[in-house]
Amino acid sequence: MSGSVFVVGQPHFGRFTRTPEENEDALEAARTDLTSAVEAAPGDGAGSAVLDAAVDLAEALTIAGLEQEAVALARPAVHVARDTGRGETLRWALLVLATAEHYADEVSAAEAHFREALELARTSGDRVLEHYTLHHLGRFLVDTGRTDEALTCFEACLVIREEQGELRAETTRAALAALTGPDLMSSERIESK
Repeated sequence: MSGSVFVVGQPHFGRFTRTPEENEDALEAARTDLTSAVEAAPGDGAGSAVLDAAVDLAEALTIAGLEQEAVALARPAVHVARDTGRGETLRWALLVLATAEHYADEVSAAEAHFREALELARTSGDRVLEHYTLHHLGRFLVDTGRTDEALTCFEACLVIREEQGELRAETTRAALAALTGPDLMSSERIESK
């Protein structure tokens, strides 16, 4: 079953996971989308479709635990999006790259990319990307031992998610509960689906 587990002191606080079957299906779908985009007739949107599909595949690879493959795909996608002025794709690609780098233990690169994604989300007014980035950055900050900063991110994320009626607000509440519970270092597991 898909979901997140929030255990303070354990690696990858709240990492979203899927079952092996769900990962296989998600990877197959993302690879099929990328293949279709590459094989499509050239046109005005052909390059954009390939780039977007590459970012989606990098996200699926990260969730499947294949962070190195995800980084190898997302890093050039960020460069292409930046070089071609594809702002929306750049913002999402930065988040995907940062998340993959986080789980690949590329801490300094991950933080820089999370911060850039958040800045671009805010300057563009992209509240959806902003709440996703705040949540991912919060998890990263917990993993790097900066729980005070993480709380600030999760609280800001929750405000946006509640304003938007986003179902993932439950996940953010679970993260906050794990961080503000009576015994932060207990082995109590707080799960969210």
